Amino acid sequence: MSINKSLQIEGEDKFPVRSNEQVLAARGYASDSRDDDDGEIDLRELLLVLRRRKGTIILITLLTFVVALTVTLMMKPIYQASTTLQVEVDKPRVLNYDVEASGGQSVNSTNFYQTQFEILRSRALARRTIDSMGLEPVLRGDKLAKPFYDNMLTDAKQWVLSLMNMGGVVTDTTESAVATEEVVIGSAPLEDRLIANLTVLPVKNSQIIRLSYKSEKPELAANIVNAIADNYIVMNLERRVDSASFAKKFLTEQLTDVKSRLEESEAKLNDYVKEKGLFKTGDEKSPSLIALRINDLSKALGKAEGERISKQSRFEQAQRSDGASKVLGNPTVQALKKNLITLQGTYQEKLQIYKPGYPLMIQMKRQMNEYIAEIDRETRNIQSTVENALRAEFLAAKDNEEGLSAELDRQKLLLTAVRDKSIGYNTLLREVETSRSSYEGLLTRMKEVSVAGGVDSNNISVLDPAITPFAKHSPNNKKNAALGLVLGLFLGVAVAFLLEFMDDRVKSSEEVVGILGLPLLGATPVVKGKDPIAHSLITMNEPASALAEAFRSLRTNLLFASRDGTPKVLALTSALPEEGKSSACINLATAFAQSNKRVLLIDADLRKPTIHKRLKLDNSVGLSNFLTGQADTDKAIQETLIKGVSAIAAGPLSPNPAELLSGERFQELFDLVPDTFDIIILDCPPVVGLADALILANRASATVMVSAFSESRKRALHDAHRRLNQAHANLIGFIFTKVKSGGGYGYDYDYEYYYSYSTKHLSEKSS
Repeated sequence: MSINKSLQIEGEDKFPVRSNEQVLAARGYASDSRDDDDGEIDLRELLLVLRRRKGTIILITLLTFVVALTVTLMMKPIYQASTTLQVEVDKPRVLNYDVEASGGQSVNSTNFYQTQFEILRSRALARRTIDSMGLEPVLRGDKLAKPFYDNMLTDAKQWVLSLMNMGGVVTDTTESAVATEEVVIGSAPLEDRLIANLTVLPVKNSQIIRLSYKSEKPELAANIVNAIADNYIVMNLERRVDSASFAKKFLTEQLTDVKSRLEESEAKLNDYVKEKGLFKTGDEKSPSLIALRINDLSKALGKAEGERISKQSRFEQAQRSDGASKVLGNPTVQALKKNLITLQGTYQEKLQIYKPGYPLMIQMKRQMNEYIAEIDRETRNIQSTVENALRAEFLAAKDNEEGLSAELDRQKLLLTAVRDKSIGYNTLLREVETSRSSYEGLLTRMKEVSVAGGVDSNNISVLDPAITPFAKHSPNNKKNAALGLVLGLFLGVAVAFLLEFMDDRVKSSEEVVGILGLPLLGATPVVKGKDPIAHSLITMNEPASALAEAFRSLRTNLLFASRDGTPKVLALTSALPEEGKSSACINLATAFAQSNKRVLLIDADLRKPTIHKRLKLDNSVGLSNFLTGQADTDKAIQETLIKGVSAIAAGPLSPNPAELLSGERFQELFDLVPDTFDIIILDCPPVVGLADALILANRASATVMVSAFSESRKRALHDAHRRLNQAHANLIGFIFTKVKSGGGYGYDYDYEYYYSYSTKHLSEKSS
């Protein structure tokens, strides 16, 4: 196997880069395209993220819960007193012409109640309450804090506390609620300070309004809300009395003027009718006799026109179809056709015996012709009869339509003459109607004002007066604690997903497949509590462990990695250091040796060798000595404590490892397969930042990438894969190492359960 000696880091762009799909297709693997999964949410991945970040979530949740509970306990208690009012809809009393003009709009609308809400939180009502109770000293000393609900989006502290319903006075909110929120207490007017603690809330689908007032003093809260309700009722009565007095005076003047105009317009209308000789049936708005006659003629003409069109259509259809439907339904024609068909059948049967010129056949032929002629005569007769009948009906309908049309035209001419005379009549009639409508409306309003003038009529009443509250309204310790817990959980999950999004480490084999475009050859679980040496020898010392089985599975997968079976020279490399590459080489070599394979393990990492430390070998003579010609294979190859595995240590460190690895002497080691060894495994240095791994991968039969769970970086993996493709490495797949339980491979169930059972079973069997 030759190598291009000009292979250097600077010359990587000389080699064509193969795409992930091309690499997979070259080895017989299907492309692991994820286009079909774009936009879909993998619930399993979300659960894995929560499991990995559970410590962060729990910590943030507990901190938020403690802060919420502490702030809640430090807050001063606020008491709320409430009273309920029944407010009945009061119809407008004075000149409410817009109601009738709008088609009788319902008085029970939201506009009325919205007006009452604004009155309840008006400055006028607040000032009246302050004066009646002498609240100025109390309001000037009000120390209530600004609510945490103000400015949620711009103030993070207030936003967090508002979710826990802490601080200040906040109104209840519903779809139809009208509430007032507390304003900053300080330099605000006294009326605003009173309104700030007042809540106006309607009860849905009722005439009930609930007034609530919040204060640090429970008795004061009850007294203030009751005073607001009383003053609201008094203000309503005063407004009714004032408006009734003004309206009565105004309506009296208007009635006198409208009445005189009505009498004058009615007299003019009566004189005009006498002068023109107009005759009306019923009242003035009734139509004339000519108009009624025209209406009747129009209806009759429309009906006649419909009948004429229908009969004309039937007549034309009969002409087009030649009366085929009538002919088919005629019993005589049906009988003749039936006899003809029977005779034709008999004729065909006889024709098998006799010739057409035979007398019997001639007679039968003559009889068939007679049947055909008879059928034709009957058909013509039926068609003629049907057509004549339809023509007669059509002509009669046409004559009727023309007669009605002529009479209608005559009546229209008469109506035109009458309408010329009715122009002045209609003008006078509209004046009468307008004056009469105005007079009746004013008369109705006058009666309503007289009724509304009584002060004993009131549409507002107190249902339940407020009592002194004993239980505090806020803060709600349980609610705030629960909201703090929920908010902490939400923030913890959000931070967890944010950290996961910012984390560039791979968390599953699917991510590695998506980055490298290579198949997964094997995954090894993480082993806790083991030093590097013990970890490298687990396959030998603990053959029943999950890790040992993982490498045996990897060994099996390598048998099918290429068409020639297991690669003769297998290079293991990784993107970055500390990804479990050396341990994987030793354990994989042990797995091959356990299947009676002769394995040569070469530590090709001439910069930071580790194989001699793991296998306790002499590193004074090794690969560097062999490549420089200072030692031959007999001196370089050492037997290890693993049966069937030989190794070549890295040897003394070289100042230029890339030049040594590029030499032709390396090929002598590869020639040891298959005579001396069955497989050679190369422990290569990392790819990123070095050219050594590129040289070795180019010379090896196959190269396997090693990626560590939650350690390998996605960017580094991508760069390593690109560089290996440029070096024309035969990449056949990757190994996923240090996989934690639930982190991309199901070792909890697949390995731990099975092998715990297997070990227990073997121990019981041996005992």
